[in-house]
Amino acid sequence: MIDRITNVSRDDDIAMERRKDMKRRTAFLMPAYNPSLDDLKRTVDSLLAQTEGADIVVVDDGSRRPVSELLAPRENIVLLRLDRNQGITAALNHGLEYIVRNGYEFVARMDCGDICARDRIAKQQAYMDAHPDTNLLGAFADIVDERGNHLFFEGTSGGRAAIGRKLQDNAAFKHPTFFFRTSCVQKFGSYSANFPHAEDYEFMRRVYSKGGVDCLEDVLVIYEKNSGSISSRNRSAQLWSRLRVQLRYLEMTSVAAYVGMARTIVTLLVPARMWARLSQLYWARSGRRSLAAKAR
Repeated sequence: MIDRITNVSRDDDIAMERRKDMKRRTAFLMPAYNPSLDDLKRTVDSLLAQTEGADIVVVDDGSRRPVSELLAPRENIVLLRLDRNQGITAALNHGLEYIVRNGYEFVARMDCGDICARDRIAKQQAYMDAHPDTNLLGAFADIVDERGNHLFFEGTSGGRAAIGRKLQDNAAFKHPTFFFRTSCVQKFGSYSANFPHAEDYEFMRRVYSKGGVDCLEDVLVIYEKNSGSISSRNRSAQLWSRLRVQLRYLEMTSVAAYVGMARTIVTLLVPARMWARLSQLYWARSGRRSLAAKAR
């Protein structure tokens, strides 16, 4: 159960009145814990620059310095604060509860420090309108290092079948590219707290098993890969959670499922830096294959 903050009900009333006037269909969901001012500003500026307007819901996960001291008040930014640090899953679900309750149609995930393409909401929202059976939509991400240098592109082209194959191994696209219907949360549930640091992978597998998942080939997010990220700091716990997700959704007759679990076990045994290099080579090769397929 997620702890509530004391002023949520008042904020909700204000937000509901504002929503009636603004009629924005999408809300960004961004958890934040002790963010730097530069990271916060860079990300929020990219969200405010969207060609299709979307509200921004920032969940302060008990930061030592409240995010409210860093983020200037704006009409379309809602700031929720947990009274103590509870982790990303609790922060995400706190924000989801707010977004669903306030009548938004879509949720667009975002992480502090990453950058959105200006047409992200326009493209993902238009696709969802044209494909009502799609519950969760991703996109390609430009993976960069801490200096902004391009490393590789990450995502999965080829539709549902290709996404299903990739999910046997790992997530088919980056979490900050998630764009999903609030009705999806009502039907399939929110993020599970049972898979620490792999809550996005489990959510994707759950939605895929019950509904429609697709991935745009457009690059809509610049994703910074750094040693201080949650995934990097909690690599072992994330991999064990990933393995448990693979076991939970195991397709007994699928060879790819067993190959995926074997890869996760190998990843646990290989040093992080070596595996990061192998992963970079894999996605670089996958990107070349995707470009070649488009050219044919």
